[in-house]
Amino acid sequence: MVEIATQKQKQAFLNMWQNCFDDSEAFSKWLFEKRFLPDYCTYIQKDGNIVCCMQSYPLHIWVRGNVVKGVMLCGVCTDKHYRKQGLMTELFSHTMRFLREKGFVIAVHTPAVLNSYYAFGHFPVNKCQYIQSENVCAVSKDTNVIEINAHFERLYHCYEQFSQKYSGCISRTMADFVLKMEDYKADDAKVIVYEQYDVIKGYSVFYCTSDMVQAVETVAENQQIYQKIVEGVCYYAKERKLSIKLPEDVVIDMPFLKSNVVEKGVAGILDIQKLMSVLGQKKGYAIAIQDNVIEQNNGVFDLDGSVTTMPPDIKLNVANAVQLLLGYCDLYDLEQNHAVEIYNKQNAKKIADFYTKQQCYIVDEY
Repeated sequence: MVEIATQKQKQAFLNMWQNCFDDSEAFSKWLFEKRFLPDYCTYIQKDGNIVCCMQSYPLHIWVRGNVVKGVMLCGVCTDKHYRKQGLMTELFSHTMRFLREKGFVIAVHTPAVLNSYYAFGHFPVNKCQYIQSENVCAVSKDTNVIEINAHFERLYHCYEQFSQKYSGCISRTMADFVLKMEDYKADDAKVIVYEQYDVIKGYSVFYCTSDMVQAVETVAENQQIYQKIVEGVCYYAKERKLSIKLPEDVVIDMPFLKSNVVEKGVAGILDIQKLMSVLGQKKGYAIAIQDNVIEQNNGVFDLDGSVTTMPPDIKLNVANAVQLLLGYCDLYDLEQNHAVEIYNKQNAKKIADFYTKQQCYIVDEY
């Protein structure tokens, strides 16, 4: 039976996190002190112990220039002694329905194994590129690139402008952005910024070990600033391995760095009607949706999210619908992949015009 957590279960959730993930003790304890919200956490108990659990964090998410009420999922795990018993299928399905009842519209997350959640209708909606090197040569950094350890609120405007460009990106308040930066610092992350005339125009958050530098969040207002920030990270990575996560559309000109573009984050629709309503497209067209997890998402809907008796123009699985609505795929991509049934070609072309491709990026890892 799936249950909702209380504060009394915080230690048990922390124990599960530490048993299943490789995060440092300092970061894990910080995260559960600052981020554990039991009202949005679920679990299954066996033999008197929590053996399967997951957490949700309420946030707002940019979708085609609109802010949508959503959640970020994290800490999805099962005790190794209880795996392959169907517990996660039960927990995850129940939690998606529970989050819908709470009024959330979409869920995003970054699974370690991307296809783990395909069966629940959670499909890729984001690509990122990793700029990498096995051995970084000596690189000088711009004098405007400096390291900071406090006053992270000064970075907020830079993040806010960046996040609005990408469908799937989290729309954060300043307070939550500062808290996220403190999450990073709790795990000894370094932060460098590009500052010009007392204005921060870019930043990178990265971790240094004896043999590697890994930048997990890098944001800048234009390509030139990205170049300066990446050079700054390389400065710290001299004679070490390097990995810098960037949006797919960023171009870095450094010959010794190689770019590897991969699918990364996934999303699932909790309430198809609310999502379509927020996106606010024209009425007079009909999309049939199939969802094996959330019953209310099944049906034929006009583009404003209302139920319609019109015959459907196209038919989609909810997993492909999230790719279309966020803008990761357009209707032509889905047609090429045999992921859509088209009944009315003329109306399907109109629908394709309404839901064009977008730049998609999920910067967060949890």
